[in-house]
Amino acid sequence: MTPAAKTALALLESVITRLEHAEQREGQADMVRHVADAIHTGSTLVVQAGTGTGKTLGYLVPILAAGQTAVIATYTKALQDQLASVDLPLLEAACADTPGLPFSWAMLKGRNNYLCRQRVSEIETGHDQLQLNDVPRDVVREVGDLIAWANETESGEISDVPFSVGDAAWRKVSLGSDECPGAAKCAFGETCFTERARERARNANVIVVNFTLYGLDLEQDREFLPHHDIVVFDEVHELEDVISDTASVSLTGRMIASAAESARQALSKQKLANALAKTGKELDEVLGQYVGQRLPQPLPADLEGTISNAAHQCGLIHDELRATINETPELLRATAAISRMNESLSKVVTGGSNMVVFVTDVRGAARLTAAPKRVDHVLSELWDDTTAILTSATIPPGLPRRLGLTIEDDDIVRVASPFDYAKQSLLYLADDLPAPNDTQRPAKLQARIRELISLSGGSALVLFTSWNVLRDTADALDGKLGKGITLYRQDDMPKKALLAAFRDNHASCLFATRGFFQGVDVPGDALRLVILDKVPFPAMNDPLLDARRDEAGNSAFMTVDVPIAAASLAQAAGRLIRTATDHGVVAILDPRLSTKRYKSAVLYGVAHMPETNDLRQVQEFFASRRA
Repeated sequence: MTPAAKTALALLESVITRLEHAEQREGQADMVRHVADAIHTGSTLVVQAGTGTGKTLGYLVPILAAGQTAVIATYTKALQDQLASVDLPLLEAACADTPGLPFSWAMLKGRNNYLCRQRVSEIETGHDQLQLNDVPRDVVREVGDLIAWANETESGEISDVPFSVGDAAWRKVSLGSDECPGAAKCAFGETCFTERARERARNANVIVVNFTLYGLDLEQDREFLPHHDIVVFDEVHELEDVISDTASVSLTGRMIASAAESARQALSKQKLANALAKTGKELDEVLGQYVGQRLPQPLPADLEGTISNAAHQCGLIHDELRATINETPELLRATAAISRMNESLSKVVTGGSNMVVFVTDVRGAARLTAAPKRVDHVLSELWDDTTAILTSATIPPGLPRRLGLTIEDDDIVRVASPFDYAKQSLLYLADDLPAPNDTQRPAKLQARIRELISLSGGSALVLFTSWNVLRDTADALDGKLGKGITLYRQDDMPKKALLAAFRDNHASCLFATRGFFQGVDVPGDALRLVILDKVPFPAMNDPLLDARRDEAGNSAFMTVDVPIAAASLAQAAGRLIRTATDHGVVAILDPRLSTKRYKSAVLYGVAHMPETNDLRQVQEFFASRRA
């Protein structure tokens, strides 16, 4: 064992003795050793840490033991908040009396998550009343509440707002990074909530961000995050898609109109801004012809002409803004917005062999997106100069290669879960149901779901890949699941309240879609059965995935679709066993798994569960637990 690993394990033992209800876990200690050695050698580590391993301590403890600065990047803001509200405070308290252990942490989010003092000042002084004249009364009320809150809050961060606030109101008091002129040019730069958060991050040795902010930092030449020795990507199976999103460019008529409005507020002459707003409307009309299509490069002549016209107008506006003498907040904001818009227009036209350009309908508005097929070029510099720890409970086959690493699947460190899946779980594969496109399937599917729920006595999370199937199934089964069993639907109430109701009522069932495949933690008897209506293959009409399929050729299904489905299935199944005393059944109601060659690849993430296609074994499993 290396000295670095010994030091980290000694710290782990010290921390565990100080944490209430903590226990020694072999897998966690194994992970600590591997992470400590990777940090010592400055190498990249990919580690699959099964549910219950305790991977948060598995990577945090060796980071602290090494005395280095690290960024912990998580998939979502919700996971950020969990680290900040639970895991890091517990670890901080456990390490408080350990001499010579520097430990300070901070959480950092994107600029639009923080209230902008400049915007608040403009509203308070009446400079922004025009923008409030045509908005609903409830939005005006919420803006007033936010202005009052601005004088009380320490963080200015949206997740700390103590009352309900809608997106429309929050947009009035916040700015995106493409609109902000920067602290040096802002009258409120010294008290800016975002700048304060960045200052706390600069002084911390553990900084928590989400994948999106990290991706934007890479795109903007490391503009947002302080220097760090180590980066940890937690839930790394989602990293490829998020980095693809942050490296993408999107355009809508509304975005161009918004940039034009910023210019209109800063310029005394409105001609150029009005012309740009008109071009935004023209873009909407042109894009409307291409909704649902992947576009060739170079772009169709009418679309390229409209975009080039918008870029020319942005150039003229930028020249006029630069010639303006009085450097007002409106001028600075307009300059930033027009510059970013010009960059986006240029990127869309430039394209390239790695870019996929397509048009989608987003809430009734056409949106043009240029997204990269591969993200290895975005991440390549990171792997060269930063020690990276990539971890998740499920690492899809081929992921390290797709992220630009030279690590093969056989090189992935796999840390075992402490749970005894052979005794605690059962995987039921229904091979006797009609195929997903069979007209007899709905009735048969509903009957099987009802039968399974009757065997478990409720406490079932039923996951669907389609909203329509969810609604039809819930309508058919509501009130027919058995005496005392309540059926909750995903849209009955907000997610947090819905999960709380599901946890509290052990005779209930929750019918939900892909948004509940992960981030759901319901330990104990509140969850004894997870049902998937079918294998969660990705949509066949996704333009970006279609481009990746074209590039993969004959192997597309196995190299593109199957890994995505396998990771989603493993995440969904991972909702079941959360503690050493949990037990239950994962049921997959897709008969294709009994005949298709992709069965083992799709089920790789649940291969540790005993498998059956016999419903009687499911009955016996639940009966033995009740005995």
